[in-house]
Amino acid sequence: MTPAAKIKQSKSAGAVLALFSFTLFISAGLMFAVQPMIGKMLLPLIGGTPAGWIVTVAFFQLMLLAGYFFAYILSLARPRRHGFLYIIALLTGIWFLPLHLGDNLSEKLPVSLEILRLLAVTTAVPFIAISATSSTIQRLFTETGHPSASDPYFLYAASNLGSFTGLFAYPLLAEPLMGIATQTYVWAGGFMTLLLLAAACLFCAYTVQKSQPADGIEKTAVAHVTHQQRMMWILLAFIPSSLLSGITTHLSTDIFSAPMIWVLPLGVYLMTFVIAFRRKSLIGLPALARLHLLTVPLVLAFLMTPNLMIRLSWPAVSFHLLAFGIAALLCHARLAQIRPENSRKHLSEFYLMIAIGGALGGILNAFIIPYTLDRLIEYPLLMILSLLLNPKIHDKATQKGTALITASLACACGIYIFIKTISPDIYANATGLVTPKTIMADIVFAAMFIAMASNLRAALAGCLSVFMLYEFILPKNVLLTERNFFGVITIFERPLHIGGKEYTARYMYHGTTTHGTQIMEKPYNKTPTTYFTTLGPLGNIFQLYQPKKTAVLGLGVGTMNCYATPETEMTFIEIDQSVIDIARSHFTFLDDCTGRTPPKIISGDGRLEMQKLDEKFDLIILDAFSSDTIPIHLMTTNALDEYRKKLNENGIILVNISNRYFNLAPILTRNAAETGLYTRTRLHYFGDAEWNKHPYASPSFWVAMAQNDNTLMPLHDMGWVELEADKKMRPWTDDYSSPMLMLHRFAPIGIKGAAQTE
Repeated sequence: MTPAAKIKQSKSAGAVLALFSFTLFISAGLMFAVQPMIGKMLLPLIGGTPAGWIVTVAFFQLMLLAGYFFAYILSLARPRRHGFLYIIALLTGIWFLPLHLGDNLSEKLPVSLEILRLLAVTTAVPFIAISATSSTIQRLFTETGHPSASDPYFLYAASNLGSFTGLFAYPLLAEPLMGIATQTYVWAGGFMTLLLLAAACLFCAYTVQKSQPADGIEKTAVAHVTHQQRMMWILLAFIPSSLLSGITTHLSTDIFSAPMIWVLPLGVYLMTFVIAFRRKSLIGLPALARLHLLTVPLVLAFLMTPNLMIRLSWPAVSFHLLAFGIAALLCHARLAQIRPENSRKHLSEFYLMIAIGGALGGILNAFIIPYTLDRLIEYPLLMILSLLLNPKIHDKATQKGTALITASLACACGIYIFIKTISPDIYANATGLVTPKTIMADIVFAAMFIAMASNLRAALAGCLSVFMLYEFILPKNVLLTERNFFGVITIFERPLHIGGKEYTARYMYHGTTTHGTQIMEKPYNKTPTTYFTTLGPLGNIFQLYQPKKTAVLGLGVGTMNCYATPETEMTFIEIDQSVIDIARSHFTFLDDCTGRTPPKIISGDGRLEMQKLDEKFDLIILDAFSSDTIPIHLMTTNALDEYRKKLNENGIILVNISNRYFNLAPILTRNAAETGLYTRTRLHYFGDAEWNKHPYASPSFWVAMAQNDNTLMPLHDMGWVELEADKKMRPWTDDYSSPMLMLHRFAPIGIKGAAQTE
């Protein structure tokens, strides 16, 4: 071959590689940009709960499996026919564009199954077609005659890089700049671009294949794939997939619920595929195994510390993401290491097994664990079980290793004694305050878990023992733990000293956020506590305006019912039936405090149920939180317009925006101005004297809105201030919102959730 011919061939090979790589990049980007988009479209239909995202991820994993199975079936045909059928599938997907979910969910099925049904009829076909792209395009690449055609797995890294890019393009570009309707049209345009690129790839493979003689194609020996190999492929894909849902649930329930926090673990997950399947490894498997052994015990240390300053900090979030990334990378690196040698014969089957493992992980976390476990334990448990996939598990047991296992079990016994004798109070109730006891506990935990990390079997035995001890043996003054689609509710008691006397305080927690407290003994059993005290902003409103009819979105433990008088009527709307049941069974606010009529309690989404009410109110209170975050659909301009129609002439809309992570005052002020409402805000902190006198109270942050500015004027003397609406800020509507713009500094002992009462 002449030099000129070689150069021409090299340029041709480069162009072919660029075409196939770009096609995979675009398809993967579309596949993962649509997931947060659909998740956001779904939120208003499910009350804003982060569990909807877990079900959404599980749905897309199932559709990914369907797409890979579809590609596997097509791979039984000749490459050319495979490609043509794939193009037809893409053409079929066009009929479902632009994507649209509808206005509400049916109540005929459980929420998680109803979400699956809704997504299946609106999104499944185009997503399955896109999911078949990776296997199809890689198979077509093996027919191009490219020098790397015999080993196309490096293209999987390009595909996952596209996934990573598409995933983060959504919260960083699409969400801040475009409304949902525009996003769906942009995504539809990307789908059409993919169709053209895929057709070009098919034409490229067809041309090369047609120009080669039938016997000119290199025949590769068919390597036999055993059932054991298939099971290992599934298992190595299953653990990272289940861990992905586990860490997402942990972060969105115990930290905060927002689309960006969902995207972060998925982004880490995708990047591990990129690293694992690249041609030249960035990190060797032995080094990964050692890192994995060190991080798993430290994950438990972060989860077990009684100090919220550590447990709910950005460093803790970063460490959990790093630990998850190491565990996932270990599994995916082993997956890349044992991939089939014959790519033409087994490529589609290999990806099918990966998809099966991923789908099983999603099914476990979305449809089995929430209905079988009463607490969030899947993340730490799966991290411990991931040690079984560490290559060091096959190392021969030594005398030193046996001694380390014994020492790890002794540590578990030691921590039991330590907690029972030295620090039972700080263990039973995590706080945001740093004390000598919390420092001592942190040192003990860190030393113990680092010691366990010296040997894999010791780490496995020690971590599992401590985990079981922590979750199921040690008492925590817990009266009830209940888990459902909307999260985990915990009821516990602890002593509270007021005026030199000891009383029993009963708490409701949703994740790590306080959703209500009641002092069980007289004379404080009817006293509004936490964010609802008579000294705080809520007390100001009831004292000044004495509303006759009040509607409250969000029940909690029913604390606000104790603002009822013989002349008032209270209506509560609560989306979680478990909260209603617990407020009645474990707290007495709803029974002890009485108005003109018993409180009316409606089960359902606050905004939807308010629309159904044929009456007007003097006061509408928004106190609906998903863990520590207000569902966005409850505070858009569309929502405020709907609440406004339910107000009397001088009525007030009052919003509790107490929050660790988001400052919602600016956007609520802007939304109010857009809808013609006037606003006042009050951020209420307690001084030391007030704190000592009222230890059951918490700082809080509220926004009041009214149709007439004069209605809010009396609040000025009580410390309420007027904020000027920022006209440059884009109002939030049902079509557009960007919560990450409202994120402020991380404050574990901030306004809501972790105040002095913890």
